[in-house]
Amino acid sequence: MSAAPKLNHEYLIGKLDELPTLPTIIYELSQIISDPMSSTSDVEKIMENDVSLTTKVLRLVNSAYYSIPGGVGNLRRAIAYIGFDTVHQLILSASIINALDIKDPRHFDIKQFWTHSVGVGIAAEIIAKTIGHAQPSDLFTCGLIHDMGKLALYTIDATSVSEIIHNIEVKNLSYLESEMDLGLPTHCEIGKMLAEKWRLPLQTQTVILYHHQPNSMKRGGVSADLSQSVDIILLANLLTHALKFGHSGHKKILNLNQEIMQRLSIDPQQGLKNLIRQIKVRLKKAVTFINIISGGN
Repeated sequence: MSAAPKLNHEYLIGKLDELPTLPTIIYELSQIISDPMSSTSDVEKIMENDVSLTTKVLRLVNSAYYSIPGGVGNLRRAIAYIGFDTVHQLILSASIINALDIKDPRHFDIKQFWTHSVGVGIAAEIIAKTIGHAQPSDLFTCGLIHDMGKLALYTIDATSVSEIIHNIEVKNLSYLESEMDLGLPTHCEIGKMLAEKWRLPLQTQTVILYHHQPNSMKRGGVSADLSQSVDIILLANLLTHALKFGHSGHKKILNLNQEIMQRLSIDPQQGLKNLIRQIKVRLKKAVTFINIISGGN
């Protein structure tokens, strides 16, 4: 029997409140980075208060993913090389993954889940750079955590996730189609609630809520800039599924939406080929990044 009746808004909010909060370094860094008078030294001082996250950032910067000539031996050079925004996004990503850590999951492979999520982040950043988006690193993070509602639901009610996965396999549905077929709150809705709880940026909240909605007129009247971010993640997600990079809970591959590519001014022939080529190159280098960001070796 479906667990849907008890998964109402009030119940979900209550259960989400039981999840770990994000470390204060996230909010402190956000304030520092938003201040145009801040220096590398200011960022370094904040990061030195969290040895674990600092170590993770140094490992990432020294990985094959960034391929910095000669490597980076200290935090100051790491910050100077990849920039304030990227440092902030890396720490935010690592913190969210840590907060959503699930021990011994039975219903899907967490490593493959984060592999897919990193793939979406990489694809989103490349698309953002291609179309001239002001903050491509923000789109990486949006892509990385666009599906975090799935893990949040797992911590709230693992039985519901079991039903979703079983329904997917029996009826050959997408994850979203299975949730809706069972009358369950979607991972988009749950992820948006969690993003609000964690005080994540409005851009992130919007992308999580609408990353399966191709019709821009059905996105709650969000601004053109926010709608563009949704388009970027939606396209990045479709491409990552098509490339079969990781696994987010279902195998069904949906068709690319021509209207989205038009809105992003991406030519559906040569432009799309160029994007896919760039994404494939970056994905080949992503294994180390995935291991570090998800807590592996």
